[in-house]
Amino acid sequence: MPELSHCRAPTWRRPRSRTTGFTLAELAVVLVILALLTGSMLVPLGARMEARDRQRTADMLRDIEQALTGFAIVHGRLPCPSSEADPASPHYGLEDAAPCSMAAEGRLPWRTLGMPAHDAWGTARGHAGDDWAGHWRYRVDAAFVAGTLGADTAPTSNLQIRADDGSAITTLSDSQAVAIVLSTGPNRRADGHNATYSAAAPLYEAGDPSADFDDLLVWIGRPLLVARLAQAGRL
Repeated sequence: MPELSHCRAPTWRRPRSRTTGFTLAELAVVLVILALLTGSMLVPLGARMEARDRQRTADMLRDIEQALTGFAIVHGRLPCPSSEADPASPHYGLEDAAPCSMAAEGRLPWRTLGMPAHDAWGTARGHAGDDWAGHWRYRVDAAFVAGTLGADTAPTSNLQIRADDGSAITTLSDSQAVAIVLSTGPNRRADGHNATYSAAAPLYEAGDPSADFDDLLVWIGRPLLVARLAQAGRL
């Protein structure tokens, strides 16, 4: 038999690895690019979050408007504001007992209505001295919280709403605002006419958000409220 030759297994050599790394200049360029990308992403993200919060607050305001109308249908009047400042009080968030005090602007009686206490930018209060930022402001016509409403009940508090250009949104002869609910918006402070209070000539402002104005406001007019009461058989 022919003699078998001894075969040696091939020897595989591991390729040499070449150690590479970034220079300081390359790292600096990468960091600059990352910073630019992050900044370009944060701006639209912030805008989207603000738009989301505005929509959420607008939805809550519409729910509050419906709750106020429902309260009027059940009770024959609109609720008084809430003036209790101590969160530990059992009356916190409930409407004040009649007769309502119009000497100062009140807060929405959210517990009475079963609504949230504040808008999308507000936080719960823990103490009587805490800020009211983000909590609903509420103004109601004195004639619409006293006694039972009738088809001939007329506003007496002269609640007025203006647009940002000063034009009238409500009038004494037509729309006749009888209740106003206000959110102070993302800056959590009242802007424009909403920043002042007048018991004798109450003036409020509504409009699109701008650099100087970001409040959100809903109001109930006498004609619509009377129509809802009539539909419900309350008149």
